[in-house]
Amino acid sequence: MDKTPTIVIEPERYEFTASPAHQFDLDRRQFFRMMGGGVAVFLLLKDAAWGQSREPGGDRGFGFGREQLPQNIGAWLHIGETGAVTVYTGKAEMGQNIRTSLTQAVAEELRSPAASIRLVMADTKLTPFDMGTFGSRTTPQMGTQLRRVASVARDSMIEMAAKRWEVPVTVLTASDGAVRNPASGRVLEYADLAKGQALAKTVMENDPLEPPADWTVAGTSQPKINGVDFVTGRHQYSPDVKRPGMLYGKVLRPPSFGATLISLDAAAARAMPGVTVVRDGDFVGIAAPSEEIAQKAVASIHAQWKSTPQISNKELFSYLKEAAGKHQDGRAGNYERGSRTMGAVGPALASAAHRLSQT
Repeated sequence: MDKTPTIVIEPERYEFTASPAHQFDLDRRQFFRMMGGGVAVFLLLKDAAWGQSREPGGDRGFGFGREQLPQNIGAWLHIGETGAVTVYTGKAEMGQNIRTSLTQAVAEELRSPAASIRLVMADTKLTPFDMGTFGSRTTPQMGTQLRRVASVARDSMIEMAAKRWEVPVTVLTASDGAVRNPASGRVLEYADLAKGQALAKTVMENDPLEPPADWTVAGTSQPKINGVDFVTGRHQYSPDVKRPGMLYGKVLRPPSFGATLISLDAAAARAMPGVTVVRDGDFVGIAAPSEEIAQKAVASIHAQWKSTPQISNKELFSYLKEAAGKHQDGRAGNYERGSRTMGAVGPALASAAHRLSQT
């Protein structure tokens, strides 16, 4: 019998408010050595966009709004000597299409074609620490952050062009990945300005952004980035990833919630080539060289379970309402960890001019 302890992956509540013990920073020299020359936006000032993007009414109990990111959190954006723009974010694309929306945000402020922008997402070796992907925070927080970053990069391009042409920055504009002088007609591509540079800039706390009324890329309907790969089957999903020596897992599911495993006959599964059967109390799992073999192995297992009576679908709603205000031992009260009560519902409803109640 395998006595390997079960790994609990749910974070403790204090971990949501604790300062990060890890840093995924690259210093400037390391970054330019890895990415090559160009212009990079590196630093985030302490009180920049992140610290000001709290939800109305507080931090929803988890302390996310109180988190202060480190001042130096690596590079956010790099304009290479070829004009390619690489943007770094710890956010993950999980079907919400943020790869497209974040690219639009950068393209809007940078004045660069979306096709020239590549997002590196959720790569802890390269991307800045930004607390992860949760709570629908990517658009209001990361969208604003990357707009600020792109704005700094655009201003840097204009300043470099102004210095080269020996003209005021106020007479220059940026569009389509280039700085332009409308009076003289001269044009400098971002690639030309970045060539031979190893320049790092700082995200400014109050750098003005393009108002939404003037947006031409952000907030508009754009083709989904990599959309062709999705509809033609070229896109790689997690099950498509193959690593040397990788095993596939399957879990033997009990017939009901809380069922107890009485007996197990896994001889047929263990006889299959490359199959490992793991049992830890009432948990039974399979590791196999392929998903198909893992499924066959699980199907070959004969298990006897002891089940306890379960609430029917018809009774479920009333049961949840009754149990919601009780401790696990049946006493009245709320047993949810970290729960708290704010305000008083009864007096608030009694003092309301209009009331609407619905279940």
